[in-house]
Amino acid sequence: MTLDAPLITRDGDRYHLEYSEVYATDLDDLWSAVTAAERLSRWMATYRGDLREGGEWEVLGSDGEVWCRGVVTSCTPPRGFTTTWHAIGEDPTELTVTLAPDDAGTRLTLSHHGVQSIFYGAGWQTYLELLTRGLVAPDAVLIDDAAWDARFAELRPVYDEKFASLRT
Repeated sequence: MTLDAPLITRDGDRYHLEYSEVYATDLDDLWSAVTAAERLSRWMATYRGDLREGGEWEVLGSDGEVWCRGVVTSCTPPRGFTTTWHAIGEDPTELTVTLAPDDAGTRLTLSHHGVQSIFYGAGWQTYLELLTRGLVAPDAVLIDDAAWDARFAELRPVYDEKFASLRT
């Protein structure tokens, strides 16, 4: 399982997605990149709220509207966290991110349980590719709606096939 070959399984009418990738950085830097609101806003989206255990958070779209919210249900810095993930208009799901030292840097494993929309497949890959670029250029702001949409559109047919194969 890698960033471009995630593990996708079906659980009833929902899915479980798991991505795993080694990033060429140390544990503390990767932890900061995935938990510090100012760094998340460079490669993913604007977050507000408390990203510590028990904390509530929200994700804002480029229009300033909340599109997702959650509660951090467990957190062990700098090794990982679990949070509810409640995209507006969807049932809540569970997202777990774990970090582990690796000879080539730090392995990040993202596990998303209870996913209802197949669009998360291409979406998570697009975001995690931006994380890679953000670690190389930590001060760069990589949020560009048009570029994100183009990469998502490029990946979507691949994920459509992956999810379709699970429906048979």
